[in-house]
Amino acid sequence: MHSTEVSKIPDIERAIDDARIKTWDAITKIKTAIIPGMKESEAIREAQGILAGMGSRKFWHKCHIRFGGNTVLSFNDEYRDQVLGENDIYYIDLGPIWNGIEGDAGATFVVGKNPDYERCRDDSKKVFDGVAKHWQKTGASGQALYEYAGKLAGEMGWELAPSYVRGHRLSEFPHSMYSDLTLDTVDYTPASHRWVLEVHICDPSKKFGAFYEDVLAKRPS
Repeated sequence: MHSTEVSKIPDIERAIDDARIKTWDAITKIKTAIIPGMKESEAIREAQGILAGMGSRKFWHKCHIRFGGNTVLSFNDEYRDQVLGENDIYYIDLGPIWNGIEGDAGATFVVGKNPDYERCRDDSKKVFDGVAKHWQKTGASGQALYEYAGKLAGEMGWELAPSYVRGHRLSEFPHSMYSDLTLDTVDYTPASHRWVLEVHICDPSKKFGAFYEDVLAKRPS
């Protein structure tokens, strides 16, 4: 096993699964609190309050929520405090810490009705699922997984945004104790329950995008 794949917690897979479940529960709760007319800053405050109420007051990365045209932006870009429209798209990206374990998950949602937004949302999950299946079937390296993600996104008519959404290690906080590599640079097979796969696809005109991320984990089907 590669040296960066070692963890000091004996049952790290169960701990990461627990953190994953809590993070997805938080996303579901936050989604219900986001309504048209809300600013991104207001949504982020709602998210922080929900996470605190669930027992997470510490984060390994800030809560990121992007509305509308800002969905093509990454977590590194400056906020413009976009207002969510009646027929709009947005994504939630959370990095809470639960009992010392990093959670990390993200997904895209649509309010109202817009077929293009809905297809982009759905396809971000399809690309993620396709890459995760390819990983389990072939044991491909992290580098190869992102090459495959780009291929899938292109076939669906989207552009992958690998320059800033590249995947990363996950563990008890901080994961940099084990590795500061990004998944797209890893030249070996990523171990289960140790890496997060991030997928960000954008409309070729860069008017909107969709984001999806989750832990790469081999689980019973």
